[in-house]
Amino acid sequence: MTLTEDELNEIDKKILDVLIDGRATPTLVKHVLEDTGTEVSRQYINQRMKRLAEHNNIKNVFDTGVYEIMTDPRDG
Repeated sequence: MTLTEDELNEIDKKILDVLIDGRATPTLVKHVLEDTGTEVSRQYINQRMKRLAEHNNIKNVFDTGVYEIMTDPRDG
């Protein structure tokens, strides 16, 4: 079952913002967030991305650690 918008935290939303533009790894997401002034560990981003994947909002493409959006819960 996918997450709803109310179940997302701010980092989840920022991760989805990055993935809107295409595929990304947790490390790439970390660098993009740092460029916008958000300091967060790669491990925490990885944890949040795994949670989003568990709920079928994003997927780990061929188990490579590269993620893409499947369903954006912010779309209503």
